[in-house]
This record gives sequence, C-alpha cells and structure tokens, in this order.
Amino acid sequence: MSKKGFGSYGSISAAGGASGSNDRPSQGGGTAPAAKPSRSRARIQDIIPCCVNQLLTSTLADDVFTIRGIEVSRVSIVGIIRQAEPAPNYVLYRIDDMTTKPIEVRQWVGRDKAKQGMTPLPVGVYAKVFGILKCSTGVKSLEVLKIRVLEDMNEFTAHILETVNAHMMLDKARRAASGQNAPVAPPEVDEAQEYGEYCPDFISKEVLRLIHECPRQQGKSIQELQTELCSLSIGTIKQAIDYLTVEGHIYPTVDGEHFKSAD
Repeated sequence: MSKKGFGSYGSISAAGGASGSNDRPSQGGGTAPAAKPSRSRARIQDIIPCCVNQLLTSTLADDVFTIRGIEVSRVSIVGIIRQAEPAPNYVLYRIDDMTTKPIEVRQWVGRDKAKQGMTPLPVGVYAKVFGILKCSTGVKSLEVLKIRVLEDMNEFTAHILETVNAHMMLDKARRAASGQNAPVAPPEVDEAQEYGEYCPDFISKEVLRLIHECPRQQGKSIQELQTELCSLSIGTIKQAIDYLTVEGHIYPTVDGEHFKSAD
C-alpha cells in the first residue's frame, strides 16, 4: 500500500487496551488511573483485513473487540456501497461484502467541509474502507480513517486472500505468544476447515472466476490455481472445486486435475 501502515497486519505486542479512535479527545486527562491494574494481552497494532461477518460477530469485553481470541481495533474491509447518506457532520455508508448484512460506516467531516457540503461516494461501486471498529447501543460500526473506490477488481481478490492469510498468521502468533500449542487435528483437517468460515463463498467465487477466464479447451488445472492463489492451501482450493463441481458450475475435462466453467 502507498500509505504507511495501511494493509499491514503482522505486528503484535504485549500491551493493555485497544487502539483508540481519533474522533474525539480522551476523557479524564492524560494520566491513567493509578488504581487500575495493568493487563498484558496480545494487541494487534496495525490495520487488519477482515470481512464484515467477522466484525459484526466479534466479541466486545472491556472496550476491546476480539475475533477468535485476536484483539482488533483498526481494520480494513472491501465491499459494495449499498447506501450513502450525507448528514450535517458525517456521511453514513452501508458497505456490503456479502458475508452477512451490510455494516454501517461513518465518515466524519471537519467544520469547513461540513459547511461546504461533502459529496458522498456513489452507490453501487466497490470501495475499500480503513476504519476503527466501534459499538454504540449494541450496534457495531466503523469510523472511517480512509475510504476510496477500488481502481482494480484484483484488489477485491487480494483483500479476500489477505483476510484469510492474516487471521491464520495472527492466530498462530497469538498461540505462540501465550504459550499455547496448536490444536491436534486429523491430517484431513486443514486450513480450509479451521479458517474457511471467514470467506468461503468469496474463495469459491474467485476459483470459479479464474476457471471461467481460462480460454484453453482443457480448462484450468489445480496446479495453476494454487500458483495464482498462493495464499491458499491445496486443500482449500480442492474444497472449493468440489463445491463448484457438485453445484454444477464447473466440470472436469481431460482428467481430474483440469476443470472448465459450465457457463
């Protein structure tokens, strides 16, 4: 990413509390209460790629959001702008990435921009949002750090793969930091079953897109798919292929390793 910090998700440090928002000043001055004990926990300091379902089903305790035990605050999502409503001090968007219902996203504006009027991004376009996860009256939403229209749909694909990869890496780092051993699982249980709930539909759609775009008569091979979808394991790709085959979207051609779109 061109902006420093955006798109980074590997940094974890031991600290207490969640990363704060920049939308309003902290209360009670700059000195933390002396009586409050310090708690050490793994805190993700950089922006974490997520899907909307992860954000809306995240757990909130003591003003800290966690997803599968991983603490999150600043995140990025990619989705379609379903609604854009200007208000006196902010623009309210509803972003839909099709993993669950749309999430509310607020872009606050300064006094000068509020007086001049701010033109919202158009409805129906894909946008990437960097924001801070918030919860008010039981409703989770994002406060915008940056929002922009996608220039290339490959960014959508990259975000899906980054989301799966980031949470796999961060979960392993969390386990290592806490001294936990990875759970013992049968050999056939791979990343697709442990982490596939994040964006399984998107992975299947991406596999289908790559197969559909292949002009060759013999179709696309599993090996080629693994090369292009390098963040996914062969087991994850095969699960997507099995699903697409059963649903009638693709079919095998010269052997069980090459597939062509039924469309």
